Amino acid sequence: MPAAEGHKAGAGLDGIMNAVNDEPVWDERAQRVYLTHLARDVRIALVALEESKLLANTVPPDPRLWASVDTFLTYAARLSKMVKPIDGARPKKDLQKQAAYDRRKLRGEKLRELLGVEETSAVLSRSVRDSSEHFDERLDAWVFEQERFTADELEAGARPAMESPPMRIVDNEAWTIEVAGDVLEIGAVGRELERILASVLRLEPLARFSHADAAVLLSLMQTAPPELRLSAPSRRPDEPVTAGLDPEELLSLEQRWAADFAKLDERGRQEPV
Repeated sequence: MPAAEGHKAGAGLDGIMNAVNDEPVWDERAQRVYLTHLARDVRIALVALEESKLLANTVPPDPRLWASVDTFLTYAARLSKMVKPIDGARPKKDLQKQAAYDRRKLRGEKLRELLGVEETSAVLSRSVRDSSEHFDERLDAWVFEQERFTADELEAGARPAMESPPMRIVDNEAWTIEVAGDVLEIGAVGRELERILASVLRLEPLARFSHADAAVLLSLMQTAPPELRLSAPSRRPDEPVTAGLDPEELLSLEQRWAADFAKLDERGRQEPV
Protein backbone atom coordinates (compact mmCIF):
# COMPACT_ATOMS: atom_id res chain seq x y z
CA MET A 1 0.00 0.00 0.00
CA PRO A 2 1.43 3.43 -0.90
CA ALA A 3 2.52 5.53 2.06
CA ALA A 4 0.07 8.31 1.25
CA GLU A 5 -2.87 5.92 1.25
CA GLY A 6 -1.75 4.33 4.50
CA HIS A 7 -1.48 7.74 6.16
CA LYS A 8 -4.90 8.73 4.87
CA ALA A 9 -6.51 5.58 6.21
CA GLY A 10 -4.84 5.99 9.57
CA ALA A 11 -5.87 9.62 9.83
CA GLY A 12 -9.45 8.72 9.05
CA LEU A 13 -9.51 6.03 11.74
CA ASP A 14 -7.94 8.40 14.26
CA GLY A 15 -10.65 10.90 13.48
CA ILE A 16 -13.36 8.34 14.14
CA MET A 17 -11.69 7.11 17.30
CA ASN A 18 -11.27 10.62 18.65
CA ALA A 19 -14.87 11.45 17.88
CA VAL A 20 -16.00 8.34 19.72
CA ASN A 21 -13.61 8.55 22.66
CA ASP A 22 -14.02 12.25 23.40
CA GLU A 23 -15.91 12.77 26.63
CA PRO A 24 -19.37 14.30 26.17
CA VAL A 25 -19.53 18.02 26.87
CA TRP A 26 -22.35 19.58 28.89
CA ASP A 27 -22.59 23.27 28.12
CA GLU A 28 -25.14 26.07 27.85
CA ARG A 29 -26.43 24.84 24.50
CA ALA A 30 -26.86 21.25 25.67
CA GLN A 31 -28.79 22.44 28.71
CA ARG A 32 -31.04 24.66 26.59
CA VAL A 33 -31.87 21.86 24.14
CA TYR A 34 -32.82 19.35 26.83
CA LEU A 35 -34.76 21.81 28.98
CA THR A 36 -36.89 23.11 26.10
CA HIS A 37 -37.70 19.54 25.07
CA LEU A 38 -38.60 18.69 28.66
CA ALA A 39 -40.85 21.75 28.93
CA ARG A 40 -42.80 20.66 25.86
CA ASP A 41 -43.23 17.07 27.04
CA VAL A 42 -44.22 18.06 30.58
CA ARG A 43 -46.82 20.51 29.28
CA ILE A 44 -48.36 17.81 27.08
CA ALA A 45 -48.41 15.39 30.02
CA LEU A 46 -50.16 17.95 32.24
CA VAL A 47 -52.76 18.76 29.58
CA ALA A 48 -53.48 15.04 29.16
CA LEU A 49 -53.75 14.73 32.94
CA GLU A 50 -56.37 17.48 33.12
CA GLU A 51 -58.33 15.86 30.29
CA SER A 52 -58.16 12.53 32.13
CA LYS A 53 -59.62 14.13 35.26
CA LEU A 54 -62.56 15.55 33.35
CA LEU A 55 -63.28 12.36 31.42
CA ALA A 56 -62.91 10.07 34.46
CA ASN A 57 -65.69 11.94 36.27
CA THR A 58 -68.28 11.41 33.55
CA VAL A 59 -70.98 8.77 34.02
CA PRO A 60 -70.60 6.44 32.27
CA PRO A 61 -66.84 7.00 31.74
CA ASP A 62 -66.08 8.65 28.43
CA PRO A 63 -64.52 6.20 25.93
CA ARG A 64 -61.85 8.83 25.23
CA LEU A 65 -60.55 8.47 28.78
CA TRP A 66 -57.84 5.96 27.99
CA ALA A 67 -56.61 8.01 25.04
CA SER A 68 -55.85 10.81 27.51
CA VAL A 69 -54.45 8.42 30.12
CA ASP A 70 -52.13 6.77 27.60
CA THR A 71 -50.94 10.19 26.41
CA PHE A 72 -50.23 11.16 30.00
CA LEU A 73 -48.31 7.94 30.65
CA THR A 74 -46.34 8.28 27.41
CA TYR A 75 -45.15 11.83 28.01
CA ALA A 76 -44.49 11.27 31.71
CA ALA A 77 -42.36 8.30 30.63
CA ARG A 78 -40.42 10.52 28.21
CA LEU A 79 -39.51 12.77 31.10
CA SER A 80 -38.59 9.76 33.22
CA LYS A 81 -36.27 8.37 30.55
CA MET A 82 -34.75 11.78 29.90
CA VAL A 83 -33.78 12.42 33.52
CA LYS A 84 -33.11 8.79 34.50
CA PRO A 85 -32.03 6.63 31.55
CA ILE A 86 -32.36 2.89 32.00
CA ASP A 87 -29.45 1.61 34.07
CA GLY A 88 -27.06 -1.06 32.92
CA ALA A 89 -23.41 -1.90 32.63
CA ARG A 90 -21.24 0.18 30.32
CA PRO A 91 -20.46 -1.75 27.12
CA LYS A 92 -16.94 -3.18 27.19
CA LYS A 93 -15.93 -3.31 23.53
CA ASP A 94 -18.24 -1.39 21.21
CA LEU A 95 -16.93 2.20 21.13
CA GLN A 96 -20.10 3.61 19.62
CA LYS A 97 -22.23 2.02 22.34
CA GLN A 98 -19.80 3.24 24.99
CA ALA A 99 -20.12 6.80 23.69
CA ALA A 100 -23.93 6.54 23.66
CA TYR A 101 -23.88 5.17 27.21
CA ASP A 102 -21.64 8.00 28.44
CA ARG A 103 -23.89 10.63 26.86
CA ARG A 104 -27.03 9.16 28.42
CA LYS A 105 -25.36 8.91 31.81
CA LEU A 106 -24.12 12.51 31.76
CA ARG A 107 -27.45 13.87 30.52
CA GLY A 108 -29.39 12.08 33.24
CA GLU A 109 -27.03 13.17 36.00
CA LYS A 110 -27.05 16.81 34.92
CA LEU A 111 -30.82 17.02 34.52
CA ARG A 112 -31.54 15.36 37.86
CA GLU A 113 -29.14 17.77 39.54
CA LEU A 114 -30.57 20.83 37.78
CA LEU A 115 -34.20 19.91 38.44
CA GLY A 116 -33.78 18.38 41.89
CA VAL A 117 -35.22 15.00 40.89
CA GLU A 118 -34.70 12.54 43.75
CA GLU A 119 -34.46 8.77 43.41
CA THR A 120 -37.87 8.52 45.09
CA SER A 121 -39.52 10.93 42.64
CA ALA A 122 -42.96 9.80 41.50
CA VAL A 123 -42.08 10.48 37.86
CA LEU A 124 -39.41 7.77 37.91
CA SER A 125 -41.91 4.98 38.56
CA ARG A 126 -42.24 2.99 35.33
CA SER A 127 -44.19 -0.10 36.35
CA VAL A 128 -47.62 1.14 35.20
CA ARG A 129 -46.19 2.56 31.98
CA ASP A 130 -44.44 -0.76 31.28
CA SER A 131 -47.58 -2.78 32.05
CA SER A 132 -49.63 -0.54 29.77
CA GLU A 133 -47.11 -0.75 26.94
CA HIS A 134 -46.83 -4.53 27.31
CA PHE A 135 -50.46 -5.19 28.21
CA ASP A 136 -50.71 -7.79 25.44
CA GLU A 137 -48.02 -9.84 27.17
CA ARG A 138 -49.82 -9.60 30.51
CA LEU A 139 -52.98 -10.80 28.77
CA ASP A 140 -51.10 -13.64 27.06
CA ALA A 141 -49.81 -14.87 30.42
CA TRP A 142 -53.30 -14.90 31.90
CA VAL A 143 -55.00 -16.56 28.90
CA PHE A 144 -52.51 -19.37 28.35
CA GLU A 145 -51.65 -20.13 31.96
CA GLN A 146 -55.24 -20.53 33.12
CA GLU A 147 -56.20 -24.04 34.13
CA ARG A 148 -58.67 -25.73 31.78
CA PHE A 149 -61.34 -28.00 33.23
CA THR A 150 -63.94 -30.42 31.91
CA ALA A 151 -67.64 -30.97 32.47
CA ASP A 152 -66.87 -34.20 34.34
CA GLU A 153 -64.65 -32.31 36.78
CA LEU A 154 -67.37 -29.74 37.41
CA GLU A 155 -70.01 -32.44 37.92
CA ALA A 156 -67.66 -34.13 40.38
CA GLY A 157 -67.61 -30.96 42.45
CA ALA A 158 -64.26 -29.57 41.37
CA ARG A 159 -63.97 -25.80 41.51
CA PRO A 160 -60.75 -24.84 39.70
CA ALA A 161 -59.14 -21.65 40.94
CA MET A 162 -59.12 -18.74 38.52
CA GLU A 163 -56.71 -15.84 38.85
CA SER A 164 -57.97 -12.31 38.34
CA PRO A 165 -57.43 -11.16 34.76
CA PRO A 166 -55.25 -8.14 33.98
CA MET A 167 -57.34 -4.98 33.94
CA ARG A 168 -56.93 -1.30 33.09
CA ILE A 169 -58.70 0.81 35.71
CA VAL A 170 -58.85 4.51 36.54
CA ASP A 171 -60.09 5.13 40.08
CA ASN A 172 -61.42 8.69 40.03
CA GLU A 173 -61.90 8.75 43.81
CA ALA A 174 -58.46 7.52 44.87
CA TRP A 175 -57.12 9.14 41.67
CA THR A 176 -54.97 6.19 40.69
CA ILE A 177 -54.29 4.23 37.52
CA GLU A 178 -54.09 0.45 37.76
CA VAL A 179 -52.78 -1.65 34.89
CA ALA A 180 -52.38 -5.41 35.31
CA GLY A 181 -51.96 -5.08 39.06
CA ASP A 182 -49.49 -2.17 39.01
CA VAL A 183 -50.81 1.05 40.57
CA LEU A 184 -49.74 4.65 39.99
CA GLU A 185 -50.81 7.57 42.19
CA ILE A 186 -51.64 10.17 39.56
CA GLY A 187 -51.78 13.11 41.94
CA ALA A 188 -48.19 12.60 43.10
CA VAL A 189 -46.95 12.42 39.51
CA GLY A 190 -48.90 15.55 38.56
CA ARG A 191 -47.45 17.54 41.46
CA GLU A 192 -43.92 16.47 40.56
CA LEU A 193 -44.47 17.38 36.91
CA GLU A 194 -45.64 20.85 37.92
CA ARG A 195 -42.61 21.29 40.17
CA ILE A 196 -40.22 20.20 37.42
CA LEU A 197 -41.88 22.50 34.87
CA ALA A 198 -41.51 25.46 37.25
CA SER A 199 -37.80 24.64 37.62
CA VAL A 200 -37.35 24.39 33.85
CA LEU A 201 -39.04 27.76 33.28
CA ARG A 202 -36.84 29.35 35.91
CA LEU A 203 -33.66 27.94 34.37
CA GLU A 204 -34.40 28.39 30.66
CA PRO A 205 -36.15 31.55 29.38
CA LEU A 206 -36.70 29.99 25.96
CA ALA A 207 -38.94 27.35 27.54
CA ARG A 208 -41.37 30.11 28.56
CA PHE A 209 -42.59 30.58 24.99
CA SER A 210 -46.23 29.57 24.72
CA HIS A 211 -45.46 27.84 21.40
CA ALA A 212 -43.43 24.90 22.72
CA ASP A 213 -42.47 23.58 19.29
CA ALA A 214 -41.07 26.97 18.28
CA ALA A 215 -39.00 27.02 21.47
CA VAL A 216 -37.64 23.57 20.66
CA LEU A 217 -36.66 24.65 17.14
CA LEU A 218 -34.94 27.79 18.44
CA SER A 219 -33.02 25.74 20.99
CA LEU A 220 -31.49 23.69 18.18
CA MET A 221 -29.89 26.72 16.54
CA GLN A 222 -26.15 27.16 16.85
CA THR A 223 -25.05 29.90 19.25
CA ALA A 224 -22.05 32.17 18.90
CA PRO A 225 -18.95 31.38 20.99
CA PRO A 226 -18.84 33.46 24.21
CA GLU A 227 -15.99 35.63 22.93
CA LEU A 228 -18.05 36.66 19.88
CA ARG A 229 -21.22 37.65 21.69
CA LEU A 230 -22.37 41.24 22.04
CA SER A 231 -21.40 41.31 25.70
CA ALA A 232 -17.84 40.11 25.03
CA PRO A 233 -14.89 42.52 25.33
CA SER A 234 -12.83 43.38 22.29
CA ARG A 235 -10.41 40.70 21.11
CA ARG A 236 -7.98 43.42 19.96
CA PRO A 237 -7.18 45.43 23.09
CA ASP A 238 -4.24 47.16 21.36
CA GLU A 239 -6.55 48.75 18.78
CA PRO A 240 -9.36 51.29 19.21
CA VAL A 241 -12.05 48.65 18.63
CA THR A 242 -15.18 48.39 20.77
CA ALA A 243 -16.71 45.02 19.93
CA GLY A 244 -18.65 44.67 23.14
CA LEU A 245 -21.48 46.51 24.85
CA ASP A 246 -21.59 48.01 28.28
CA PRO A 247 -23.55 45.81 30.70
CA GLU A 248 -26.30 48.44 30.98
CA GLU A 249 -26.58 48.70 27.19
CA LEU A 250 -26.74 44.91 26.88
CA LEU A 251 -29.43 44.67 29.55
CA SER A 252 -31.50 47.32 27.78
CA LEU A 253 -31.09 45.52 24.46
CA GLU A 254 -32.07 42.15 25.92
CA GLN A 255 -35.12 43.69 27.57
CA ARG A 256 -36.24 45.17 24.25
CA TRP A 257 -35.76 41.83 22.52
CA ALA A 258 -37.74 40.04 25.22
CA ALA A 259 -40.54 42.59 24.94
CA ASP A 260 -40.62 42.27 21.14
CA PHE A 261 -40.74 38.47 21.32
CA ALA A 262 -43.50 38.64 23.93
CA LYS A 263 -45.58 40.91 21.67
CA LEU A 264 -45.10 38.58 18.70
CA ASP A 265 -45.92 35.56 20.83
CA GLU A 266 -49.07 37.18 22.22
CA ARG A 267 -50.19 38.35 18.80
CA GLY A 268 -49.62 34.88 17.37
CA ARG A 269 -51.93 33.39 19.99
CA GLN A 270 -54.65 35.99 19.47
CA GLU A 271 -54.55 36.37 15.70
CA PRO A 272 -54.47 32.99 13.94
CA VAL A 273 -52.96 33.13 10.49
